[in-house]
Amino acid sequence: MLLHTVNKSAFNSGTLGDCLRVVAENDAVLLFENGVYGALDNSHGKFSHREHIQKLSASGTRFYILQADCEARGLDASALLPIFTMINDADFVTLAVEASAIQSWY
Repeated sequence: MLLHTVNKSAFNSGTLGDCLRVVAENDAVLLFENGVYGALDNSHGKFSHREHIQKLSASGTRFYILQADCEARGLDASALLPIFTMINDADFVTLAVEASAIQSWY
């Protein structure tokens, strides 16, 4: 499993879209820092990747979001796509250890 990490906002960067174009079905994607905005459930928004994320999830890609960064930005689970699993820093470390490699998108 390759762990993809995205820390740029989907509102002002194409980083999340670039990541989603190459992610494989058994990979994991973690959004952190301003990247957490990519998990917003704004299905009609200009910067939404909802459909692509749903398709990838259905094929086995796992999606995570860092809880501390959501809290720092005032985002709670109700504002996010339900596909995302909220994790803490210890879970992030576990994901990194389990991954065969980490691809940082920034």
